[in-house]
Amino acid sequence: MKIDRIRTLTVGAPTPGTGRLTDRNYLFVIVETKDGITGIGEATLEGHDHAVRGLIEDLAPLAIGQDARRISYVTQKLRRQKFWGGGVVKGSAIAGIELALWDILGKAAGRPVHELLGGAVRDRIRVYANGWSGGATDPVQVADLALRAYERGYRAFKFSVALPIDPVRDAVGVRTIVGVGEAIRAAVGPDCPIMLDGHGRYDAHLAIELARALEPVDLLFFEEPVQPHRPDDMRRVSEAAPMPIAAGERLTTKEETLPFLANGALAVVQPDLAHCHGLAEARDISVTADLFGAWVAPHSPMSPLVTVASLHLDAVAPNFLIQERLFLDDWRDDIIDRPLVVTDGYLPVPAGPGWGVDLDWALCESKPEITVEMPQLVRSDGSVADW
Repeated sequence: MKIDRIRTLTVGAPTPGTGRLTDRNYLFVIVETKDGITGIGEATLEGHDHAVRGLIEDLAPLAIGQDARRISYVTQKLRRQKFWGGGVVKGSAIAGIELALWDILGKAAGRPVHELLGGAVRDRIRVYANGWSGGATDPVQVADLALRAYERGYRAFKFSVALPIDPVRDAVGVRTIVGVGEAIRAAVGPDCPIMLDGHGRYDAHLAIELARALEPVDLLFFEEPVQPHRPDDMRRVSEAAPMPIAAGERLTTKEETLPFLANGALAVVQPDLAHCHGLAEARDISVTADLFGAWVAPHSPMSPLVTVASLHLDAVAPNFLIQERLFLDDWRDDIIDRPLVVTDGYLPVPAGPGWGVDLDWALCESKPEITVEMPQLVRSDGSVADW
């Protein structure tokens, strides 16, 4: 089953109504075999579309002509035979191809991918909504938006407040973030998990202050309180915070993740299947986390396709905690031919060969590429803040 062609499909996916918080192009990777089986993967890396597409073109000759079922072998070629190592751009390019190969393998075997990984260890997949608030900070608006997501079946909610935070102490920023958390808690009640995504915006001092101020909100976890290249700062926050600390979307290998586990910094690891070289590396990361008693909650704020791929990992990982899903209530939900329906906080374990879904090709081709304008945060003194 020789790989015959590798191509990409870019789908413009602007965010309706709520600004640019989730604007992106979906970058799908299509791998075709000489036997007529086609696999689909995703390599979306927000705002880096040209770089990832170009790298896929550079890497594709290494895979053309290889047996599509030899996923580990092909992935090793892609990772090791161009001399230069990883990084998230290369990790995303390889992920798109690798994910498409798993889809081919499942289709060739007539089985869901999770069955090829040993079979599901759970009957359904717990899920949380991200992107539902659009970055709103007004408590009344936040409460209304949370209830809207609740009515769509979600029972867990992650929020992020895109403020240009000042270092060390920022009383206004802390009050604003805590106010949003309190509004969500009041709207959804005491039993729904709530999470804060810090996007690495805070230094260790401010992250600890914020974590302690949020204790009454009762967070399931505090995600990326500091920059992901600072394992010692992450450990300091973890030791002082009253809630678990999560990170991993910007870590693309198990080797990058290991220092955060070995020093006790992370209770929850968040590999992104579209960034971390694909499904196999994400599973290795989850197994590594399990060795340290940590849980896995895959990152997935891109298209529904990579969410479906993540569900296959969720199905088999014994230390799975909860799955991220971007809140969608427009055409983006229909980008796959079997749209995901959240019921009382859960998604079903995927069924059908491969990923169990296909792209709606006509819909994809009707959405041209957009210019992605991500927020550019600037502090009051004019200095650049982390987004």
